[in-house]
Amino acid sequence: STMPLAELGARLYREKACFSCHSIDGSRLVGPSFKGLYGSTRTFEDGTTAVADENYLRESILQPGAKVVQGYPNVMPASYASLSEREVAALIEFIKQQQ
Repeated sequence: STMPLAELGARLYREKACFSCHSIDGSRLVGPSFKGLYGSTRTFEDGTTAVADENYLRESILQPGAKVVQGYPNVMPASYASLSEREVAALIEFIKQQQ
């Protein structure tokens, strides 16, 4: 498909039901909001921190239990590991736009 990545990401956000756990308006759901996520510093359950860059977002989509944000349950299914590389890139582009 030639759909722009961010547009594909928006579609996946709906189709894969990301919205059921991740808001884009800053409201707190089961998982952290995507609003202002990209480039922010995240604090994890073990007290370590990292900046939410592309590598962090990719890891969080494909291996959601690798770094769990403090105050949130580790409940994201690993089923998203079956996303294609283009789909992962599209979701990252969509998340980057949610500022």
